[in-house]
Amino acid sequence: MAVGQRSYPSSALLSTQPNAKRQDNREVVEEQQDSRKFYADKKRKAAPTYQPGEHVFVASHPLSNAAQGGSTKLMPRRDGPYVILTQRSPSSYEIASLDNPGVPLGVYHTSDLTPCNNDKVKPLIPLRKRGRPPKVPQTPGSSSGRRRNQRGRM
Repeated sequence: MAVGQRSYPSSALLSTQPNAKRQDNREVVEEQQDSRKFYADKKRKAAPTYQPGEHVFVASHPLSNAAQGGSTKLMPRRDGPYVILTQRSPSSYEIASLDNPGVPLGVYHTSDLTPCNNDKVKPLIPLRKRGRPPKVPQTPGSSSGRRRNQRGRM
C-alpha cells in the first residue's frame, strides 16, 4: 500500500455487519416477547364456547338518567335469558329472545355473554335490534321530507 492511500473494508463486510446485528437484536426481542406471553397466558382463562340453543345473559350497559330516577349503580348488570342462534366468529355469537327465537337481536362478543343456569328469569329491559332503522318508502302525496321553518316555507 502506498503512502496516502487509505484501505477500506470490502463492501460485502459493510453490508452484512449491520444486518447481522439487527438480526441478533430481533431474535433477542422475540425471545423476550415469547417469555412475557408465556407468563401472561398462564393467568389467562379460556373464553367460554356456546352451542346454538344455549341460554345466556347479555351484559347491559345502562346509563344513569336522573330525570327518570335511574341510577347505573342500582340497575342490573346483565339481562336475559336469551338464546344463542349461531356462532358468527370464534368470539362472537348471534342471539335472539326466548319468545321469538327466529328473529336475531344482534351479534355480541363472548365477553358480553354469561352462561344462564336459571331459565325462570324474564328480561327486565328486553333488548331491541341494534342499528339504523330501515328506510320507509314515501307514499305519493306526502311531504318531501325536507325541513320547513315555522312559517311553512323551505
